[in-house]
Amino acid sequence: MSDSEEDTVNVNDFEDIHAEIERRKKNPETSGMFVSGWDDEDEDIEEVKNPQDNPVTHVLWAAEHGKVDTLKEILTSSPGLVHARDSDGYSPLHRAAYGNHLEALSYLLSVGAKVNLTTEVGWTPLHSACNWNNYQIAARLLAAGADPASLSEGAQSPLHLAAGMSHCKSTLLVLLMREDIADLAARQNNAHETAEQLARGKSIYSSLFEMAIPAASYIRNLSFTCNPHYRLSIKQ
Repeated sequence: MSDSEEDTVNVNDFEDIHAEIERRKKNPETSGMFVSGWDDEDEDIEEVKNPQDNPVTHVLWAAEHGKVDTLKEILTSSPGLVHARDSDGYSPLHRAAYGNHLEALSYLLSVGAKVNLTTEVGWTPLHSACNWNNYQIAARLLAAGADPASLSEGAQSPLHLAAGMSHCKSTLLVLLMREDIADLAARQNNAHETAEQLARGKSIYSSLFEMAIPAASYIRNLSFTCNPHYRLSIKQ
């Protein structure tokens, strides 16, 4: 058999397999076999077909898609919509955070978005950013006063989420640069796992947690992630 004939057979075999998978996906009795192992809280959000029909869905849609001009138009006429929530408790700030839209997120913060607002399951915008390795978003939220110790259901901190993902090196660095991270890194979730233990089992970046030892945390400062003027204002 020639190489070209073998390739044809392989392609045909693949097409047969693909057709069978698609058939099983459409069958209610077998569709459950294809649930993604990456499903998470953010992925449960439904896409709205006509967001302009409702001011609340419109502002949430604009934040999720980084439409800053649309956000300005909506919030100039209806400032209270900065605190809009969907049925799961997501705010425009949450939407901008997991969508990785830094300009939109910064604008929302500038008009009074609550940085530590939680969803029905306790996710803050920082949780959303850390789950998707949106490290610039995470740094901006921390600068605005986001609480890295905030816990969702299951006692999961943003650090737990970042540690449990294989692709979150940049976000881990942002979090581990904080001088107050040592205590947080030692906290257990409801499964009795620390963030470092999660990292050892699910990523190659567990060695980064050496940055969280108390001595290193004591001499480190917050200049990388926190606005000193904001820190001063909260102390007064």
